[in-house]
Amino acid sequence: MSLLEKLHRRAANSGLITKAITSLPKLSKLFTIVGILWLCVYLPAEGNFRNTYFSENALMPNQAYSYFRETEWNIVRGYRSEITKIINDTDIRNTVVSDWLNDIVGVKTAIHHNSRYGDTLYGILNAQRGDGTEAMVLAAPWQNSEGDLNTSGVSVAIALLRFFSRWPVWSKNIILVLSDNSNVALRNWVEAYHTSLDLTGGSIEASIVLDYPGTSDYIDFIELYYTGLNGDLPNLDLVNVAVSVIEHEGLKVSLNGIKNFQARDFQARLETLLLGVEKMALAGVGEPIMGHECFSGWRIQSVTVKAKGDKGPADVTTFGRIVEASFRSVNNLLEKFHQSFFFYILLAPKWFISIASYLPAAIFISISYALASLNAIVNNEFSSLPMSSTHNIQALLLLGCCLIFTFVLSRGFSLVICNRGNEHTYNALMTSVLLGSQLFLSNLKSLTKLIIKPELGYRLKCFAYLFFSVVLTSLLVLNFSLSYVISILAFPMTLLVSSNSILKNKVFLIISNPFISTFIATSLIKNTLQWNIFCQLVEAWKDLGCFTWFVICIGWYTPWLMVALSDCNETLNKIEHKSNINKQE
Repeated sequence: MSLLEKLHRRAANSGLITKAITSLPKLSKLFTIVGILWLCVYLPAEGNFRNTYFSENALMPNQAYSYFRETEWNIVRGYRSEITKIINDTDIRNTVVSDWLNDIVGVKTAIHHNSRYGDTLYGILNAQRGDGTEAMVLAAPWQNSEGDLNTSGVSVAIALLRFFSRWPVWSKNIILVLSDNSNVALRNWVEAYHTSLDLTGGSIEASIVLDYPGTSDYIDFIELYYTGLNGDLPNLDLVNVAVSVIEHEGLKVSLNGIKNFQARDFQARLETLLLGVEKMALAGVGEPIMGHECFSGWRIQSVTVKAKGDKGPADVTTFGRIVEASFRSVNNLLEKFHQSFFFYILLAPKWFISIASYLPAAIFISISYALASLNAIVNNEFSSLPMSSTHNIQALLLLGCCLIFTFVLSRGFSLVICNRGNEHTYNALMTSVLLGSQLFLSNLKSLTKLIIKPELGYRLKCFAYLFFSVVLTSLLVLNFSLSYVISILAFPMTLLVSSNSILKNKVFLIISNPFISTFIATSLIKNTLQWNIFCQLVEAWKDLGCFTWFVICIGWYTPWLMVALSDCNETLNKIEHKSNINKQE
């Protein structure tokens, strides 16, 4: 304690504390810059990432010979030929395939009926060496994320289940799922499996979604997708198994659709990293649902394997061997995936960054909002007010009112969108939100003049920035990418503390508005105006359980409203002050 007292005394005598207080705006900006550089410069640099490795030795990928080879080629072709005839007939295809599956020894089938999302056929192959408490899922939607018919994917999946039925090595049940699409139909089946289905095969340990559109016999390389909803990621061991098996079969593997197979240079690693951050931040919103995302939230490790090209060295049986070898690795586990990483960012198929390395990037930006909060309370003429003053109580009450308002707004907005009659209604509603944000900025003067005094305005900013810092800190472990992206988009909101220009403040306030900022950011990422982005946010919550919409409304819009209230009050005071000076002159 004496040492701390000496250090504090020396810092006070040298003026360091005073300098630090007056430099809070600069420190806030500095921490944000450091957070951006940490992610974009430090992490992709040599020496800051590691080679992937298997934490669970029982997986042992590629230790056994894969038998799904040329002898099964004609089986796949036969199924594919028949499926081509019925794939467009949604009324009979499940019935026909169900008859095929019932002919396989040991398979029980059922159809999950849903009038809104379509019927989902699934069959369970009971493990000969298991007790029926654990299962693996092989999913092949009839239609993939791009709207193409998944003809070869469904054919390979059925052929694999037939092939697996002849093997007595399985200790876990194998469930084949054929849903209408890889989006809400598959998600609805997963929810029904855990809540209402009569025919089940035990706790699902892992799932692999097959995406092989068309009828070609050959493929060039494999795309691997692993990003789940709400920041959920599969255990890194499952990703490593898939990568190891794919490369063992002589195929190159790309991540999230980007063709940086090795990512040897800095630019390629940075591109893969930023794409991974984008996929995690927009998972379920604005991004195609590949299928594996539908298993998020149920402690199911899932990936999507997509075949690309039609002239490559590998054939359709190679695609089947990838699933066979992966399932045999998962089959070796005696317990759930638990040893490897659940939080990571991949720079290449065999390079990753752990949570301890990338988390500081979001922490630095979160600290910048805490510094902005401190700056709002100490760097003004009202800094001597006690913390127990009525202005702090009023600020807390306004924070509570803003929270209630944003919650009601988010729920009401979602109800209107979910029950909209057509796209024109939605577009009008979305446009009204954007215009309403502008009207809110220009027509709030009379309200703020009545209820908000200058000293209360600074307290509002203080609590707003502090609230947002807490939101970001709470979110960064659960969904790092979403927390990081939102913190950067909203940062202009903190510049209102240090700016004395009315025009600059208005610009900062407008570009940090959550609705305007989200619309602009997603439009830039997609290179097209995303007029339906808010519809996608609400539908992602309703259909997939993606909470991004409520994070934006409650976590971001609440502090923005408080800052907007304070800024309108300050603007009004500045205008009146200038008017008084002009009158005196």
